[in-house]
Amino acid sequence: MSRVTDVKTRISSVELLATLKKSYSYRELSSILGLSAPILSRYVRGHVLPSASRSEKFIATFRERLLRKIVTDQVRITADGSYDISGVTSNVGLLRQVAKVVYSEFSLVPVEKVLTMEVDGIPLAVEVAGEFNVNLAVARAEKDLGVEEFFEQKVVYSPSSVKYLYLPKNAIKKGEHILVVDDMVRSGTTIEALARLAEKARAKIVGIFMIASLDQSVQKLKSRLGLTCQIESLVTLEQKARHYNF
Repeated sequence: MSRVTDVKTRISSVELLATLKKSYSYRELSSILGLSAPILSRYVRGHVLPSASRSEKFIATFRERLLRKIVTDQVRITADGSYDISGVTSNVGLLRQVAKVVYSEFSLVPVEKVLTMEVDGIPLAVEVAGEFNVNLAVARAEKDLGVEEFFEQKVVYSPSSVKYLYLPKNAIKKGEHILVVDDMVRSGTTIEALARLAEKARAKIVGIFMIASLDQSVQKLKSRLGLTCQIESLVTLEQKARHYNF
């Protein structure tokens, strides 16, 4: 871990603790994290930074025991039986905390750009790009006016639903290390299309992250793409809601 990554991880863990303190007492945090209330108070007040190893433990615990529950509680099933995670994607504060976890998860890989698709993936992708201090590339369903050259990818959602995604050729450079970010993965069709666009740009995908995914969708995605990089989903949802091929 580089010195910059080390310090950033330690600061992020303190910011997460401060966020948690708004909802939990020091006694509750002490029980969750296994540290005394006075020590936690010193961290939250910014009097001292936790060590890198302790910071990583904080972030891991936050993800496993708290963030997943917070996100899951924001997911609802609509009247037509589909999952709606707009309660997550519209919550800027929550997305900021998710982005810190993403940074921690992928801090050991060289991320040079974040790639996502309009529209719902953009809010998280912006926060993640900010954490890594890199630029953002966005694939769209329509060509941007004023942009002359695009990478184009056909996307088949169903026999009756075929679309195209467009990515400006100057959005990604040859050889760049790409982290793909999206809000929700159902069948993985959209993520696969983003991966193909990155391949056409001759870039290298070093990781894929999504807020939520349906059962088995990540495993199927790994098999289809044949990638060896890390693919992470914060929460996994049951296949009981109406299925859409996204």
